Amino acid sequence: MIKSPKSRKYILKLCMLGDGGVGKSTFVERLATGRFNNATKMTIGIDFQLIHLVLDDDKEEPIKVDVAVWDLGGESQFRFILPHYITGADGALLLFDLSRIRTIDNLSEWVSIWKQNTHKNTPLYLIGAKHDTLNEHFKPILDSNIQDLKTKLEISKHYLTSSKTGTMVNEVITSMAKDMLEFKSKIANSSI
Repeated sequence: MIKSPKSRKYILKLCMLGDGGVGKSTFVERLATGRFNNATKMTIGIDFQLIHLVLDDDKEEPIKVDVAVWDLGGESQFRFILPHYITGADGALLLFDLSRIRTIDNLSEWVSIWKQNTHKNTPLYLIGAKHDTLNEHFKPILDSNIQDLKTKLEISKHYLTSSKTGTMVNEVITSMAKDMLEFKSKIANSSI
């Protein structure tokens, strides 16, 4: 982990990417409140939440992290403003809906927008949302397709999550916060 004599408190910017209706807002609400809200409305432009984390690295004092989560509207009419919101991000979660496979169709466009407006190798995770809705018979097929999708999109990490049940939501934010801190440290110590 990061060893620094400086402050052990950080502020990070995390963007939520993906088409409308894939579960970005319910994911963010689960993070912020610990609850599931099945009555979320379409995000117009952007919504914002601050998530407070404490990361324990077992070697030093715990690291306090405030993650500013930018929930970006997924509808195509809002895409023109995305570069302005993505600039300066420390990481992103790219969501698709496991119950609506067509939400995979625009993932390449999201990755392209992301890569054009961030430093090379800024952390980006692929998130299959609404895992609780997935038919058990499709899980073996999904595992193979996820690997192919990760290769195509050049994304190394993925998670299957459920905002309804809370499955893997906390693991995602903890892992992402650590990866963002590590990446931020690399940028500070080099000329990326």
